[in-house]
Amino acid sequence: MPEPELRFAGTLESFFYERVAQGKTGSALPTEVGAYVVHMLADHVRRTSVAGRTAGPLALQYLAAREQQGARRAQALRAVGDRALFIAGVVPHSVDRTPVNLRYVRSIGTSAYRQIGEPAVFRTLAVTFEAAAEAISEATDSCPDGDLLALYERWQKYGDPRDEQRLGAAGVVLVRGKRDVVQ
Repeated sequence: MPEPELRFAGTLESFFYERVAQGKTGSALPTEVGAYVVHMLADHVRRTSVAGRTAGPLALQYLAAREQQGARRAQALRAVGDRALFIAGVVPHSVDRTPVNLRYVRSIGTSAYRQIGEPAVFRTLAVTFEAAAEAISEATDSCPDGDLLALYERWQKYGDPRDEQRLGAAGVVLVRGKRDVVQ
């Protein structure tokens, strides 16, 4: 079965604004963080190589960024923070096949944003990194609500608490440690 094609009448920015910045995901972000995240997501979707596996290890990118000076340092740290936020929000399960975990990716992103300093949006991003990643994750979740089997299989594989909540809201009762029972 071919993958469904994403169709949206508008810009990437308007798509992400509607899903992330306006709080349709249930996660309220500070206005400046929401605006930044909208533009970062649109940019990363247009330039997929900046966040993908071909970009090299995130930790090495972070170490190289810290060695830079002045504006180059800030720009490199921003790229690290943005990449970590994209990974944590859009493709968090991609780290499952690596020696690092999501907490590590989030800590690198938080640290990178914290070290930039100005403008203030980066300090706010450092403090709200997990909330921003969660808002992105909710906005870009690829598992349709109507496909309970796919949602259940993803929950079994990753144990994401958000998937567990969605299954519960749909009437699926999950009993850990035993065979799952659908009621």
